Amino acid sequence: MFTYRFPSMSTIVQITISHELFANDLMPVYKLVNLIEDTCSRFRPDSELSRLNQQIDREIIVSKEMFSILTDALRFYEESEGIFNPGVLSALVNNGYAKSIEMIKGREIVLASPSPTVPAHSQPFLLDEKKQSVTLFTKIDLGGIAKGWVIDHAAQLLEKEGYGFINVGGDMRIFGTLPRHLNIGIESPFAETEMISSIQVQKGALATSTTMKRKWLINGEWSHHIIDPRTGGPSESKIVSATVTAPTALEADVWAKTVLLLGEKAGQEWINRNDVQAVVINKNGDIWRGEE
Repeated sequence: MFTYRFPSMSTIVQITISHELFANDLMPVYKLVNLIEDTCSRFRPDSELSRLNQQIDREIIVSKEMFSILTDALRFYEESEGIFNPGVLSALVNNGYAKSIEMIKGREIVLASPSPTVPAHSQPFLLDEKKQSVTLFTKIDLGGIAKGWVIDHAAQLLEKEGYGFINVGGDMRIFGTLPRHLNIGIESPFAETEMISSIQVQKGALATSTTMKRKWLINGEWSHHIIDPRTGGPSESKIVSATVTAPTALEADVWAKTVLLLGEKAGQEWINRNDVQAVVINKNGDIWRGEE
């Protein structure tokens, strides 16, 4: 197997594939990943998303990539009954996540007058498929779902070259037909170098949602990046890490976040009801596994 890495989306993109690739083989994937970062990064003032977020309540024609990602986001909003809601950007910023994570992770942020939390109950935007346009009702963040989207589309490109998997910041998608199962280690949310469980996969995707990695201090207290749209504040779920398998990276990313936000009882019920593999870890370090 051959492995290739490059930095993008505030993390490392790793491709492991059965056949050796050359620069021209990797270029379509590299261009796709960077295109989506340019399109969906809320930290780039010139990105399509940043421009869109400055035009609330206006109908805006968007790129085909943006429309595709927004279509998926709206579908998951509806399927999760609002548990997944991209309309939480203002809450993220109010919670101190105004800069790229590498600039604030583990650091102290002083907020002179924190804004009150506001639940995000409503549908965040409206799409017009005929016009390929969107009307935002609130500012949106597409970080996680854009990552899942680009992993799936990159996997489609790589499948033409062989079999293997693509890993972007711990979210993984298998492409082609693997000769054997992969044994994927699950990191402890309390110690990144310690593996405390594993999942075996041979197809599809896997993603982890955790409140323990993207953390910072606000006025002396730890906070994190996963906003509960029902409260408008950081999730207070007893689940601190949820790893979920799914047919696509897009689904895995959304499902993992949904399970974490639902909490232990409702999250485990969701896993059992949808019959997916999962590893869920709570604040006490207890591990619960859902099996297919």
